[in-house]
Amino acid sequence: MKVLFVITKADEIGGAQIHIRDLSTRLIKDECEVEVIVGEDGALVSELANRNIPVHIVPTLVRNIDPIKDFKAILSIRALIKELKPDLISLHSSKAGIVGRLAAALTKVPVIFTAHGWAFANGVGKKQQQLYIFIEKMMAPLAKKIITVSKQDKELALKYNVASHEKQVVIHNGMPELDSNTKEKGLTLNKNKTINMISVARFSEQKDHKTLFLALSELTDLDWRLQLVGKGPLLEQYQQLAAELGIAKRIEFMGERHDVAQLLSNSDIFLLISNWEGFPRSILEAMRAGISVIASDVGGSSESIIDNETGFLIKRGDVRMLKDKIRYLIENPNLREQLGAAGYARYKANFTFEAMYTKTKALYASLLIPH
Repeated sequence: MKVLFVITKADEIGGAQIHIRDLSTRLIKDECEVEVIVGEDGALVSELANRNIPVHIVPTLVRNIDPIKDFKAILSIRALIKELKPDLISLHSSKAGIVGRLAAALTKVPVIFTAHGWAFANGVGKKQQQLYIFIEKMMAPLAKKIITVSKQDKELALKYNVASHEKQVVIHNGMPELDSNTKEKGLTLNKNKTINMISVARFSEQKDHKTLFLALSELTDLDWRLQLVGKGPLLEQYQQLAAELGIAKRIEFMGERHDVAQLLSNSDIFLLISNWEGFPRSILEAMRAGISVIASDVGGSSESIIDNETGFLIKRGDVRMLKDKIRYLIENPNLREQLGAAGYARYKANFTFEAMYTKTKALYASLLIPH
């Protein structure tokens, strides 16, 4: 089986990029052929090159809508499809999903589109939502199957008549297991006074750092520090807000990191405060590390976190509720340990990479069988 992956962004290693990297690596181990098309050079290209996975950069494959570049990208990708002759095309991210499906049309190569959170998710602006609902409705017939990474995303597509029940397959994200040393460290109770909190999130409209900072500004009587992993267009804006709220000295803006598993293993509380989500991999990473989690109850977050059992879910934008939950966890070390251990057990039972890979590969194989 030869699989061709297509994605726009390669300069940051986010959920979709990790997904492609890990799937590609495992498919090759299973003696499949893999090629990847990206829209730019960057970290993903380097990581794939280190694994000897062929990458093709199509510079006109951009994230924003640009009719001229989009048309050129369709022609370039179509030419690559004819040259590479894949058995299956796997598209990731909204824009690659649109351009890739148009490029693959009439080629007779089966196409799967993975929606890592719909562009019309709840919490997105109304105009953008309506535009993407219209586009996705038009595009749905051009894919054999659509993988949604959460049940919530499948329900959302059904609600707006974007894709049928039969066309969609829910496959939750999964994370590879850690070595035992890192794992044990994460499951050990922190005896230190300072509580280490961490959030792994881009500084973009999707993530709600404002609610997080406002909540933390009311917890200055407690001994905590926060590490923020990620970059993005709103970084400077949030650095300024932290300074205005008087909490900048307690917050470390760390940029993009490649040692997130180690950072998590040294943390006590994981935070993911968002306006909308698909099915966040960062929550699974925190569960795998055995630390307690607080996240916004958006997208598929409630499919990984069981409220009050493996962590806490808070209402979108609810500063008071977030503040109260953070305070509660900081003041209750035994509860932190209990939630972290329950989260780790849930990860092991439901969200390993093996579970995700087995379902994904079976779906790929099913599309190659002549019907």
